[in-house]
Amino acid sequence: MASPQELEAVFPLLAGTNYSEESAPSDIYNCIAFAIGDLNNWWWPRKGYGMYWPPGFALSDSVDVLVKIFEDHGYSACDTPEHEDGFEKVSIYSRDDRFKRAARQVASGRWASKLGEEQDIEHDSISHIESVAYGQATHFLRRRRDDWR
Repeated sequence: MASPQELEAVFPLLAGTNYSEESAPSDIYNCIAFAIGDLNNWWWPRKGYGMYWPPGFALSDSVDVLVKIFEDHGYSACDTPEHEDGFEKVSIYSRDDRFKRAARQVASGRWASKLGEEQDIEHDSISHIESVAYGQATHFLRRRRDDWR
């Protein structure tokens, strides 16, 4: 498990914030799978052992392709990452129109992120996991969750 110092070295905006570790490390799923809700596959647009990409979608790291995948899972684009009662949101982090990671908002309004092969964390702001390597939060989507009302 990555130590707080190791996490904060990769994600310096986490330092001094109220983030919490929520799971043990796992190389079974990654941030894209976690944001979609799949804890059994590593989602990435590449063929090969251990990789999953939904059928019918281009093997591309284009943000537009990932947005279409989230739409196929019931999400629609929205303008803001701000918490809305009854909606689950996801944030796509990108650099140069290429997605680098994704995070999802939980019912409390906090954000949940899977950190590569490391643990899942919850953090208060989408900006806490922005970095030069992993990009900025650039696209937001939401889907209704009647069980969150």
